[in-house]
Amino acid sequence: MKPIRLELKEFGPYKNEIIEWDKIINEPIFLITGKTGSGKSTLFDAITYALYNKTTGGKDIASLRTKTALDKDKTQVNFDFELSGKKYRIERTLAYLKAGNKNLTSGKVALMQYNDEKLEVIATKEQEVKEKVEELIGLDDKQFCQIIILPQGKFKEFLLSKSSEKKETLRSLFNTYFYQKFVEQLQEQAKKLDSSHKQKEKELITRFEQFDIEEELIKFEYLKDENFEEILSIIHSQEETIKNEKKELLKLERSFSKEKEKFIELSKLNDKFIQLKNNKLELANLSEKEDYYKSLRLEVEKLKELQKNKDKIIEYSTLLNKQLQLRKIEKNLLIDTDKYKLDLENNKKLQLELNAQKDNIEELRKETVDYKFFYNNFNELNSAKANIEIYSETLEELALKKETYKELDSRLKVSKEGHLEDIEEKNILESSIGKLKLEILKKEQDVEKLEEYNNKFSEVNDKSLKLTLDKKQLEELEVEKKKLEQEVILLNKNKEQEVLNGFLLKLHEGDECPLCKQKIEHLPEIPSLEAVDESIEKSLQKVNKDTIQLETLIKKDEEEIERISALLKNLEDTINFKSKEELSQLEDELKTDNLKLTDISKAIKISEDKIKGLNQEIEELSELFKNEDEIKQKHLEAKNKIEQFEKNVKIELDEFADYYEKIQSQVEDFDNRCNVQQNNSNELLIRKTKLETEQKNNKTNLLEVSKRIENIIESFSDSKLNKYYITLEMAEEDIAELVKLEEFESQINKFEDAKKIIVNNIEKLVEELEEIEQPDLEEGQRKLQNIEFQVNDFIEKVVILNTRLENNKKLYKKIHSEYIELLESSKEIREIIAFSDVVSGKTENRKSLETYVQGYYLDLILVAGTKRLLQMTNDRYRFIRRDEKSKGGGLQGLEIEIHDIYLNSTRIISSLSGGELFLASLALALGLAEVIQNESGGISLETIFIDEGFGSLDTETLDIALTTLIDLQSYGRNIGIISHVSELKERIRPKVEVYSKDNYAKIKMTGI
Repeated sequence: MKPIRLELKEFGPYKNEIIEWDKIINEPIFLITGKTGSGKSTLFDAITYALYNKTTGGKDIASLRTKTALDKDKTQVNFDFELSGKKYRIERTLAYLKAGNKNLTSGKVALMQYNDEKLEVIATKEQEVKEKVEELIGLDDKQFCQIIILPQGKFKEFLLSKSSEKKETLRSLFNTYFYQKFVEQLQEQAKKLDSSHKQKEKELITRFEQFDIEEELIKFEYLKDENFEEILSIIHSQEETIKNEKKELLKLERSFSKEKEKFIELSKLNDKFIQLKNNKLELANLSEKEDYYKSLRLEVEKLKELQKNKDKIIEYSTLLNKQLQLRKIEKNLLIDTDKYKLDLENNKKLQLELNAQKDNIEELRKETVDYKFFYNNFNELNSAKANIEIYSETLEELALKKETYKELDSRLKVSKEGHLEDIEEKNILESSIGKLKLEILKKEQDVEKLEEYNNKFSEVNDKSLKLTLDKKQLEELEVEKKKLEQEVILLNKNKEQEVLNGFLLKLHEGDECPLCKQKIEHLPEIPSLEAVDESIEKSLQKVNKDTIQLETLIKKDEEEIERISALLKNLEDTINFKSKEELSQLEDELKTDNLKLTDISKAIKISEDKIKGLNQEIEELSELFKNEDEIKQKHLEAKNKIEQFEKNVKIELDEFADYYEKIQSQVEDFDNRCNVQQNNSNELLIRKTKLETEQKNNKTNLLEVSKRIENIIESFSDSKLNKYYITLEMAEEDIAELVKLEEFESQINKFEDAKKIIVNNIEKLVEELEEIEQPDLEEGQRKLQNIEFQVNDFIEKVVILNTRLENNKKLYKKIHSEYIELLESSKEIREIIAFSDVVSGKTENRKSLETYVQGYYLDLILVAGTKRLLQMTNDRYRFIRRDEKSKGGGLQGLEIEIHDIYLNSTRIISSLSGGELFLASLALALGLAEVIQNESGGISLETIFIDEGFGSLDTETLDIALTTLIDLQSYGRNIGIISHVSELKERIRPKVEVYSKDNYAKIKMTGI
């Protein structure tokens, strides 16, 4: 990750500051410097807060807000950075509590990506931003503070951490959890395969009980080839048994066939005796039906005669119906004739009435012609009559409004003159008000200067009181500091003696000295150590820090008091101490003029509305006068129309329309009745002709039909049909029975044929069976059934044996094939289980796959760290890894120790001095960063920040450390160091300097 730009608003000591990292970030090494407490570490708090919503030192996030920030001002961090050639921006606003509120304001966050200098939003929810940042950078907040930003108090964490803590860190950095997950999945798979294998073997053993055998099998726990050989032997025995049974069955089947042939011959002979008996019974039954078929033959003769006369009978029926219909027509014609006579008489009466009204109707018809024009224009005449009155009234009103017009014109002139006077007065007032506002503005500036002067004066008094209290507190801190320094001196002596004691404990008299290589003849006594509280160093550091902060604050307050006092002295000559009273007087004058202006403005508005109303009334009257000539012309036209109507029509205009419509209706009714009378006359003439013709034709048809009926009756009397029926009507009723004629003839023929066949059969059978006795079939049938039962029993037995054999063969084949598959898979399963035991640490070395891989990565880190450590310690120290037993018995192997090449001995990390511990921590952190860069493709470490420890190094060691850090540029990496150590300021040219101005931290970059 490479920082590009950091913008801080109301964040810690920063009011509104922008750090352009891209101006200095390409330097191999640069220094972030400033006084203690100036805000150097706050820059890294800002970066960590922007990315992870956390701080580097674990402090409360709410404390990041500037103490002097106003409620309206938000605390915000905007951070631009680059990853793998892509630029990103994260904006985060801190939630804070406004004065008088119980609830915090809502904090906001947004992660964005630059696309052609335009920002595209990636995520805006806290959890989404957190996951996306960790995905992009490849580190969570804890790892970020261990690898990229190494803050105060966190620098030595990885070096001093326990194996279990290193395990979690390495797991996260190098994703070794994948190996542990693989092991767990492999263990689960091995367990499933082993369980499945045993279950299948149990299932196969259980299925041996499914064999259908009489022998009892030997019980067994595990499958073997001998178990299948035993089953195969039993199956062969079953095959031999089936062969023997099939031979016996064949003998029985042959005996059954011979007896069956004999029984069939006897059955055929017995069937003939039965047939003879049945034929005699059938002949007797036919003889009983002879009377029925005799009567049926008579019925057939009657129906045949009816068939011959069928057409005449139907014709007779048709003629009777026609005769009846003609008589009905004759009756209807007589009724129509009477009705014709009545209609003829009524039509003659109507003609007489019309002749009587004809003269009167002709007079009315003439009136309708004369009045038609006026009736068609009746609406215009009505309108003309109404308009005459309207036009007369309008002309009278116009004469009166001419006087009104003169009066309105006079009033308008007076109003305009008063309006102009009001406008002139308004302009004078507005000019006066403008001048007053300018004077008030000047006085307000004088008042602001006076208030500023008073505020500064109060501020000097407050700061002077605070300065007195701070100086008193500083004196108390100096006393406490001297006391703690004495105790720290004693603590350091104890530590040196403790190292020496440890060294002496490893030596024995007669050993070779590791320094001078001489034989040790006498070892000094190991002195006891005086008990000292080790937290004193931290207490001294806190007192030093508080002292420096307080001294800085006192100096700053003294400078501020001096500055403000000088400023107040300069302001005294420019201050108008009576400005507030003068401003109040001017504001009163302005208020009075504004009230006058309001009143005159209202008066102007009223006069404007009055002038507008008068103008509108005058314009309306002018429009009326324009139409006066047109109204006179229309009035004359209306009078002419009414005079023409009164001259030609004797009826009043109000009654004219009803009168005209009445006479018009009378004329139209008369004409309609004349048309009806004429049409009736024509129709009656046609009806008369039609009735005479129909009566004549009906009479002729009736005579002809009656003659034909008489001829048919005479012919019936002379026919054979008269023998069966008394009348033709009775014969007609039986015509429906003719459909049965064919059926009756068929019954008679079938009866005679059947009787003839039965008689012939009886004669043949009597001749054939004359000297033969009827056989007894029961004995032969019993013998045949006994043999058949024996055959069926044998067949059933063979089928059962054969089914049992086939089932046993199929079961044997299936179980044996599954047994072979089980044997083949067991070898692979054993290999998987053995492999699972190895990678899960269940073998002798008790080391899991994940622990082995983490050891590999730790070795890489130690090799890379040793390279830096040797360079910084003149090839004296290097890192080594020590195997250690975990609580569960497995080998963790993640404990780090220091090997002293000069003494050829191993030292634990806690035995290192402050400077040695810093160099070891720095070397390991650089080694960790290098391995992460090389091994984890998703993590980019172009820049590393270090905020600790350089003050504990001597000049020579400091040069070595800086040289090592500068060499990192060849690996594409830059180092930013936070320190106020003067030696670093001299050695590192590019700097980010943090300084204080107006009680806020400021940034400037130098040496770039």
